[in-house]
Formats: sequence, structure tokens, C-alpha cells
Amino acid sequence: TCRSSVSPAGNPSVGILPCATWSAALPRATRLFCDVYDPQSKRYCKRLQVLCPEHSRDPKVPDDEVCGCPLVHNVFELTGNFCALPKILCNRHYCWEKLRRAEVDLERIRALHKLEELEEQENKVRTAMTNRAGLLALMLHQTIQHDPLTSDLRSRVDS
Repeated sequence: TCRSSVSPAGNPSVGILPCATWSAALPRATRLFCDVYDPQSKRYCKRLQVLCPEHSRDPKVPDDEVCGCPLVHNVFELTGNFCALPKILCNRHYCWEKLRRAEVDLERIRALHKLEELEEQENKVRTAMTNRAGLLALMLHQTIQHDPLTSDLRSRVDS
């Protein structure tokens, strides 16, 4: 388990899944998860930091700020235009910045998870390559006689 599954008192939290190694290695400026400790439940909040309603507050929107949501055509085709309504009046694109940031964070999590899987696979390949010609592999190797007409190669006596 990673560092975040231990309470400040040093007691391991119950019911927390072990987090990935990259989660603990991320710098604080690029934190993906909330990681706020709740002393009542003795657990850490593991929501995306952007979407955690309990531990983050939305900044107050100035009256003159424009929505700025990129407008799309047929769901995925960007038009190059942006919503010009004031952010306070635009109900169609409510919290679009937060949702876009959550999408980006999820993509980062997927990429980091894939990177971790590839590192594990690389370590397995490196281990297999170092053990490839080892004595242990030669001793554990078994020869199977597929053709019953040929004599056993292991019992052949050299003269």
C-alpha cells in the first residue's frame, strides 16, 4: 500500500485499496486525487481533485467573465468559435472547465497506468533475459520424447 493509506497516527486505514506507485510519486502541483484525510472514517478521499465537492471550492466568478466554452458541431467537430455569453448567464455550459479538466486528468491516469504496466512488462522481459542461459534454467529443463520410435536422448552413452 502507498503512503496515503496510513493515517497520521500511523495506523493503517481499513478498506483502502493499495494505490499505484505513480500516485505517490506525483508532485503536489500536479496532484490528481484529493487525498484529504477524514478522521471520522479514518480514510483518505480518493476522488479526482477537480471533481471533489467536499474538499474543493469553485472560485467566485466575476460578473464580466465570458463562458468561453469551445462550440462544437455534430458532437465532435470543433467549429473554432467560443460561447460569448457571460459565465453567470450561461446555463448550457455549466462547469465546462471543470469537466474538461476531469477528462484531461482521467487521460493522464490512463496514460500513467499504461506506463506502469509497460514498466512491469519490461522488468519481466529483463528478468527473463538475464535468466535465459542460467544454470537453474538448464537444470529445470525437461526433454520430452515425442516420437516413441527414437531412443531416449538422455540415456544415450557416449563412447
